[in-house]
Amino acid sequence: MKNPIQNTPDQHGFILNGTETLYVCHLPMFNMPNHMYQMTLEITIPADALAQYLADRQANPGNFYVLGNLQTDLFTIPDVILGKIKNFQADIFRGMPQDPNTDTPLIHNVQTTITRIVYARHFDYSIPYPEEMTYIIFGNEKEAFLDHYLTKEEDFLNILSLNQVPVWLPVDQLAISANAGFIGMPGTPMPENPPLSAGTYKVTFQGQEQVYELQVGDNIFFDTEIVNVPMEEHAMKGFYTY
Repeated sequence: MKNPIQNTPDQHGFILNGTETLYVCHLPMFNMPNHMYQMTLEITIPADALAQYLADRQANPGNFYVLGNLQTDLFTIPDVILGKIKNFQADIFRGMPQDPNTDTPLIHNVQTTITRIVYARHFDYSIPYPEEMTYIIFGNEKEAFLDHYLTKEEDFLNILSLNQVPVWLPVDQLAISANAGFIGMPGTPMPENPPLSAGTYKVTFQGQEQVYELQVGDNIFFDTEIVNVPMEEHAMKGFYTY
């Protein structure tokens, strides 16, 4: 009998964010053991690939980018967290590929180096939804991002940029990430559309009482399907479902 906890080497999709510093947010799935992780990595890619990616971003504003390891270079998330995986070969797509193994990528076979783990945890379905809508804030002195804190099925994926790096959050704390609770916004999903838009929001830091402001920018990625896919109803094709 197969151990339902045991992870097997697999393909993983990530939303690619950033310009000078690159971050990838794992595309998790509540019902797929290999993908039951919310994780953000800081990465580097070769200069030529970086230049091509940045040029494409500039030419195609409003698009999101997906980075995924090749079928010939599989790994598990635990091995990434343990530091056993330092590098992997990946394709970069503009938008979500229908099949990452047959669709033509924007950039093929990119050497991807993991600089460090920004955030990583396995889902624990005994933890209730937060009372206030909660996002993970991360970044550096030049760019900052939000990644919706995932709890359990049903939930939603949402990644946004910040218009301004928050001055109240020390850069070292921003670098290792923190939870920001949005005051007055209930934490129970599911929204049909992105719940945040560009503007100023009142937030708390790690559930503490002090109130701060965040200048939210653009929605980068929003999805309600991928993370909630039932295992018995869908098969896997690479890191995407069909």
